[in-house]
Amino acid sequence: MTKIIDTFLFSEPHEKEALLIKFILGGSFVTEWVIVENEYTFQGEYKGVFAQQVLDSDERFAPFRDRLHLISASLQHPPIDYTRKDIDTQGMDSERRQRSLAQKYIVDKYGHEPDTWVLLSDADEAIDFDSFPDNFSFLENKLSSANDGLLQIPRRRFWYDYDNLWNAVRATPIVTVQRLAQATGDMGMGLLRSDYIGAVLEWERTLVFEYSYCYDLESILRKYRTFPHGGYSDAEIIQTTRCNHIPMSAFRNKVIDLHKDLWMEKVVLTPANSPRYVREHLTQIQTHVIDQNYVSNRKTDYPHLYSISHRVSFGVKQLGKKILQTFK
Repeated sequence: MTKIIDTFLFSEPHEKEALLIKFILGGSFVTEWVIVENEYTFQGEYKGVFAQQVLDSDERFAPFRDRLHLISASLQHPPIDYTRKDIDTQGMDSERRQRSLAQKYIVDKYGHEPDTWVLLSDADEAIDFDSFPDNFSFLENKLSSANDGLLQIPRRRFWYDYDNLWNAVRATPIVTVQRLAQATGDMGMGLLRSDYIGAVLEWERTLVFEYSYCYDLESILRKYRTFPHGGYSDAEIIQTTRCNHIPMSAFRNKVIDLHKDLWMEKVVLTPANSPRYVREHLTQIQTHVIDQNYVSNRKTDYPHLYSISHRVSFGVKQLGKKILQTFK
């Protein structure tokens, strides 16, 4: 039988509910979860470690404790140098090094087992073997056609709240333990993750769900101050909850536009777009951080987006891009 090892990073206690969802959805089909945490944030700040305390302090984690392996580290990541242009590379290199601390443990333990696959995920990404009884066999069929020991699993992402859907699809990679063993350098496993998380086509059913920043507002702001991608102000993040779009950073010269990948929408959860556990517990886990008037706020804050001239101009640009892609 195929074994699934899920390895991911853990940062601070605000990730607790997303972590519990991850374990519940994985259920008995995940052989082991390998958690990596670090005393320092990706922007170089000392924070300490919290995972063991979180796992021990809540009995809801009890059914999963015998399949958890925790790696705690003290990598002092360098602070991001904002005078350089590669601020994302700086932060992501810290993330890749930290993630790769799990590689030796996984390869040493499972390297002799050809049917072992390793999901390179995050704490807020859950593979759903709980909602439908055949989800595991569905994944096994997909794995049987994977090339070079790697498969990109389409990931549906909710942002800021458990019913707030992002209008784009990204991937979570899963690799054979043999493919993982071939990754070299102190960022080997981290690069396997970051190189294969881009846009992909959806499958006929969704297996991986991500619940990004599904916290209270103060924890959301804390997350943005400590994650690998610097350059966002608190005011810019608060604006995203007011108008329900992804962060726009003046430091990064990013401005809002009509492209669908920039926007989120509140949706009604159904068996087709969300896990059973999340639907059944939505009232208990909702964050309610999105302004309920976000549609009208958009028209107030970004009136230029709703002018006929802007819509026509944007439509022409998008059509031009499609034509160029067609003839490439």
